[in-house]
Amino acid sequence: MKILSLDLSTKSSGWAIFKDGLLIDYGCISSTSTDLLKRINIMLDGLKEILKKHSDIEKVYAEEVRPENGLQNIKTHRALMWLQGVAALEIYNFNKKIELELIYPSSWRASIGIKTGRGIKRTSLKEKDMQFVKENYNLDVNDDIADAICIGYANSHDVETEINWE
Repeated sequence: MKILSLDLSTKSSGWAIFKDGLLIDYGCISSTSTDLLKRINIMLDGLKEILKKHSDIEKVYAEEVRPENGLQNIKTHRALMWLQGVAALEIYNFNKKIELELIYPSSWRASIGIKTGRGIKRTSLKEKDMQFVKENYNLDVNDDIADAICIGYANSHDVETEINWE
């Protein structure tokens, strides 16, 4: 099975392609525009290119949007929700047979052995994600690509990725 894993962000979205559990491609879509809608459009253009290049994708795993520390930054949460929604629509319009599954960061991290929870800072988690990719693939990548690779790994290897609702 060929899967696409996404760590969506309006400024830097990491992506990875796995075929039968093997990492075969990865990258990052970036935008420096100050205009939110322009950044989202750039992310969608990048997603379209990935879908065209890997037209036999059967499933997409994307990180679920979860507000950090409650709803302190509603503007960021809203922007990520918009991006997630239009990405889902783009995937659907590309091929209605592609299944999209959203997974919480705590779930995919737990499934690959990265502890999350109270008192653990986001920067520490990002470092552990990059370390996981270095140890398992001997790749030095940014945190967005590392997250996408980790999401794909968690969902292409028989590891448990149950959603943690806590």
